[in-house]
Amino acid sequence: MPLETGDYFLSATNPVANVDQRDLERLAMRLFDRPDVRAARAKAGIMWRRVADRLMPPDQMAMIDDHVSDYCFKSTLVAANTDANHPRVLRVYSEGAEWLGHKTPGAKWGGDNPNNAYRIIPIAAGGRYEVTGERQVEPSTYVTFQLVSNSTTSATLASLEQLDMEIGNDGRYVLTLDGTPADGRPNHLQIPEGTLYLFIRDSMGDWERQQPDALRVRRLDPPARGPLSEDELAATAIRNILSDVFYAYYAQRLFFNGPQIMTPPEGAGSVGGLVTQQGSLGHFTLQDDDAVIITANSAGATYRDIVLHDLWLRSLPNRDNQMSLTNAQMAPDADGRFTYVLSIGDPGVHNWLDPRGLHDVLILHRWQGFPDSKAPPPAIESRRVSLADLDAALPPGVARVTPDERRAQIARRQAAYDRRFAVD
Repeated sequence: MPLETGDYFLSATNPVANVDQRDLERLAMRLFDRPDVRAARAKAGIMWRRVADRLMPPDQMAMIDDHVSDYCFKSTLVAANTDANHPRVLRVYSEGAEWLGHKTPGAKWGGDNPNNAYRIIPIAAGGRYEVTGERQVEPSTYVTFQLVSNSTTSATLASLEQLDMEIGNDGRYVLTLDGTPADGRPNHLQIPEGTLYLFIRDSMGDWERQQPDALRVRRLDPPARGPLSEDELAATAIRNILSDVFYAYYAQRLFFNGPQIMTPPEGAGSVGGLVTQQGSLGHFTLQDDDAVIITANSAGATYRDIVLHDLWLRSLPNRDNQMSLTNAQMAPDADGRFTYVLSIGDPGVHNWLDPRGLHDVLILHRWQGFPDSKAPPPAIESRRVSLADLDAALPPGVARVTPDERRAQIARRQAAYDRRFAVD
């Protein structure tokens, strides 16, 4: 059913278009433009250059200013919504956009997933909170709630998967958070000491139909103090900008530790990913006449995706090019597995991964949610071939597309992407 617009939701169809999102983005942009935050941004840029200027190829170094801006604005966004006494809901880690009456910078970093709506709610031990949610007509494929203890949302203290929660027939639910154990309550998280945020991932396999849950939050006990001042929030933004460089660089370097293949699937929780996720990563340097063939199984996973990133570990521009595929967007091979082709030029394969002319890319493949314990475990393989030998090297029954079908594929992608910034 459509959302009731008015005091909070600003769109009947897009739950992210709400008063919290609008006001916090505007607050973050004010913080981002302060002289003290600008000084921290400049210092972060120096820090990134010191570890990358002799490491990165020229076309990647040409993007460093955009990368530093994304990295610093994500740090500022996270700081803008850090007041656990007066919590709000904020989507983070997304591309920039012109919407809600302003133009917000990009905030992509750290292997961001363009198929996710990432949202944060500030939470503190000793407080009592209530998050009300409503699944949409076409809901997200997979939703998780994690209590995290750092500004990179990578240190998980507690986790709850929506599939284990009680959801009403109307799609509505209430999640409670406080210092008491769950004691059998399926919709409850105990808040450990050191908690900073409730981090919510809505993974959307189907861009054309699915929308993230509609979320609102309120603190049930009286706040311990008035709202944080912009000076206090700016100080947090500066701390995030300068201190998070180290984790961001660590996450980036994970992709360079080994040969240019997709790594064996393993749990992502130990390196800051979703604790219930299996993932494979890769780093490839392409020539114009190269192709990389990647074949993976479904492993019975509820949600899957494969995403291309630049060497700064930002997802490539998401709207106009097929730089990622979800389980709803990818086509299976004749044997039920899924084959993707990474190449500079379009090979006419349905599951083409388009690096947008970049010759160096990072790749993440994810599997989430394993309802069938008897399904085979995640598996993936990759190999490099010449484009001239691609047809002979592909597994039998790989889905193909014509140029007209590719244009239609991209047009559907563009229309579906635009829904995430829609305000009607």
